[in-house]
Amino acid sequence: MSARAPLSLFALTTLLAGTAAAQVKPLPVKYVGPPTVPAITAGDLMTRLYIYADDSLMGRRVGTEYNLKATAYIEREVRRMGLKPAGDDGGYFQNIGVIARGFDTTASRLSVDGTDYKAGVDYVATTSGAPHAIASAPVVVWGSVLDTMGTPTPDQYNGKWVVMRAFQPPAGFDQAAQQVFIKTAGYQRFLAMAQSQAVLGRITILTTPELNANLVRNAVTPSGAMLSSKDERSVNLTVTSKLGEAILGADFATAAPGTMGKSIALDARFADEARGGRNVIAVLPGSDPKLKGEYVVIGAHNDHVGFNNRPVDHDSLKVWLKHARPQGADGGPKTLTAEDWTTINGEIAELRKLNPPRPDSIYNGADDDGSGSVSVLEMAEAFAKGSVKPKRSILFIWQTGEESGMWGSGYFMDHPTVPRDSIIADINIDMVGRGAPSDVTGQQKEGGLLSGADRYVQIVGSRRLSTELGDLVEAANKEGKFNFKLDYAMDANGHPQNIYCRSDHWSYGKWGVPAVFFTTGGHADYHQVTDEPQYIRYDHMALLDQMIFTTALKVANLDHRVVVDGPKPNPAPATNCQQ
Repeated sequence: MSARAPLSLFALTTLLAGTAAAQVKPLPVKYVGPPTVPAITAGDLMTRLYIYADDSLMGRRVGTEYNLKATAYIEREVRRMGLKPAGDDGGYFQNIGVIARGFDTTASRLSVDGTDYKAGVDYVATTSGAPHAIASAPVVVWGSVLDTMGTPTPDQYNGKWVVMRAFQPPAGFDQAAQQVFIKTAGYQRFLAMAQSQAVLGRITILTTPELNANLVRNAVTPSGAMLSSKDERSVNLTVTSKLGEAILGADFATAAPGTMGKSIALDARFADEARGGRNVIAVLPGSDPKLKGEYVVIGAHNDHVGFNNRPVDHDSLKVWLKHARPQGADGGPKTLTAEDWTTINGEIAELRKLNPPRPDSIYNGADDDGSGSVSVLEMAEAFAKGSVKPKRSILFIWQTGEESGMWGSGYFMDHPTVPRDSIIADINIDMVGRGAPSDVTGQQKEGGLLSGADRYVQIVGSRRLSTELGDLVEAANKEGKFNFKLDYAMDANGHPQNIYCRSDHWSYGKWGVPAVFFTTGGHADYHQVTDEPQYIRYDHMALLDQMIFTTALKVANLDHRVVVDGPKPNPAPATNCQQ
């Protein structure tokens, strides 16, 4: 049953502080709030987020009916506010062309020197582009995936198939080792090759003479939405060791990098199913006739990662994550001591006095990025219904597919619904609902964990393209007397978590649009089924949204475009982002 409570009770629960929340009343699992108001308030944010992160939306994964339901809710809200549509064909939606693709084993053909091999038995294929036949083409050996030694040069692999063996991580290859590894010259060469459309295809040779049944099942089942592309992208083949030997004319283990194999002919076919995937875009026209043709973008991503079929007990997992995995999916679990387990079991026992076990398999994404999505809605209503009218136009966008690789924001900047050069700045809001002193919000570049604070926000990218944009953020915080602790630690060049490249602002930044990313950082519930609306700091989020609103207003009311004084990246699709 839904419950209502006075706003004074809307403090973040300390349910897992080891005291069974005896001193702070927890927020309800379900809640129905009153209608929203023009002001940015904690109550409004709570009303919206309990709708947007409800179990009924099943994690809002792009390419599912549940993401369409989520975007329909946003569309109804912006229509009610009276904002102008800025999507396709005079509407609020921008469809980005999402499909689910399955490998067609009956229609696909592959041959080596005239000998045919059977799809689904000897090989499977994937591609992110338009299916196309490849006539007889040469093969060159790369080595192992991510091999850092002796890799071929572009002139050796352009126009050829590249053969490699699956990467086998050594013992102790944890996240920290991985972040060091991806900076090596060898990895960068691999990345350049993998992203190059001059490569006809990549062939991964398995160590087994047969395909794993799960590998085949995953290949042929239309699952996991993907972007439909009209261009002919390279094809990825996974082949048995038997087929690998036929391609190379020898055992892979004896083939040195650069060795030429036999020619391959491939006609890979796929069964595609149209899946919904859409941005929601609305605009508040500017009040100044001379400046209304320029836009400040305020955006968030509307999707999350869906659900699974392996329910776990919610409370038990939340306690375990707190002690064993304080960065959630951004860090591996640490080894627990007997003392740790005693503490964990004790906290679970205390929770059992309050709640029965609750099986949970839905990644609600209340913070990621329900918090950003409802924050943009809240600001949209404040601009639309309030008395403050910015000089420039404000473009509100809820981008889809961020979790799948920034699909929606990338599509929007490749196919903007307003002139691209009229966008003067992007404000990205992703995960702004946490940042408590007890949250592990990230890590220092050189090691050591970061923690939240009473008034905490991470600022990423604000001065990478425009010193002035960074100054405006700080001025908004100071002049509005918000007194937030602005944490720039995650914005350090070469930071192993690479946050600047992991959310939608990068899609704008790579086109030379100054962008700032506001986030309260990570926590133990990041990409876990425990990311639910009862754990959000609504008062804190409302105050932060007011600061972001003030920042947007400052940018929109400048008598000049935000000055770009930083180096502009290359917007080409294959551009690798490393902060």
